[in-house]
Amino acid sequence: MKMDRRIPRSLDEMADLSSLTVPPAVVSRSVKVGGRRASVRLEATIWDGLKEIAQREGKTLEALCTEIYDSRTEGIPFATSIRVHVLNYFRSGAATCPVFAG
Repeated sequence: MKMDRRIPRSLDEMADLSSLTVPPAVVSRSVKVGGRRASVRLEATIWDGLKEIAQREGKTLEALCTEIYDSRTEGIPFATSIRVHVLNYFRSGAATCPVFAG
């Protein structure tokens, strides 16, 4: 059984297991990175998370993508760097949340 790799937005969503059998939708989008166009394939939920991060941080999607691209480890694919950035962003937020801090 494939697992849904979405980032839960609430405790209710964490408890909803109905989507675990549905593979995540992969979406290709073109983004500007350092003034150049790059085509990136990511799960729809990762795109949603990336847009939310940009909004929270007061940045454009292009500025955030450029920042992620410039700070990635050499040899790591750009799409992987985006996934890790989104995961780490929301993981660090969850660590400061009293519900998840344990």
